[in-house]
Amino acid sequence: MTPRVSAVPAAAALLAGLAAGPAAGQSLNIDIGPPGGGPPHTYAAAGEAGVWNSIPAADGSTTSNLLGLDGAPTAADLRQIGGLDLVTVDDPETAGGDDLLMDDYLVTFNPNLETCIFLSDMAPGEYEVLIYARMPAQPGVLSDTFVDQEPGMPHYSVGGAWPGGHQELVTYSRHLATVGADGDLYFHSGIAPGADPADGAALNGFQVRFLPEIFKDGFEVGDASRWTTVP
Repeated sequence: MTPRVSAVPAAAALLAGLAAGPAAGQSLNIDIGPPGGGPPHTYAAAGEAGVWNSIPAADGSTTSNLLGLDGAPTAADLRQIGGLDLVTVDDPETAGGDDLLMDDYLVTFNPNLETCIFLSDMAPGEYEVLIYARMPAQPGVLSDTFVDQEPGMPHYSVGGAWPGGHQELVTYSRHLATVGADGDLYFHSGIAPGADPADGAALNGFQVRFLPEIFKDGFEVGDASRWTTVP
């Protein structure tokens, strides 16, 4: 079993980060939901543990200086367009951090407009993006996810019965994206092909990981099995 790097305690890291000022774009955990209602910093979901930004991401709103996994402010800003309603559903099958991440979500019912997340001022480089897009307590509803900066821009359908934990293409999709000098990273959750728009499409949250951070001190931090090379 490969050892994992422990997360920095959120409170201490946050104080250090505030003293240092905003840093370059880095790894981020984002829960879509009411402020203060996100998972604890010890919760990893399908990615890495660390501080979770918990934001409602209202349509047209911008959230600046998102916190990195260590709690330090980054230069990254988030704007959301398309998801008009923030919905909370008590899925009896989820618990703990899974419940806090997956039971609230932005929804779109427009087949021509996804819930779109626009990240700006990210550091150029390779990123892993995990998009959580499962409609809680509605296993028959699928969401179509994609990332503009992923080569070929493949689309994935996400949804299904709760599997007892995170599972790719059931609770989330995994993407490899390249951020250029413009610092932009855009991703989406929309109505799945052939689905009834009245069922909607969900976006519960996401994790963005700067790939040079996959390995630290010789230890594997994340799942690098999808990549042929690791920076």
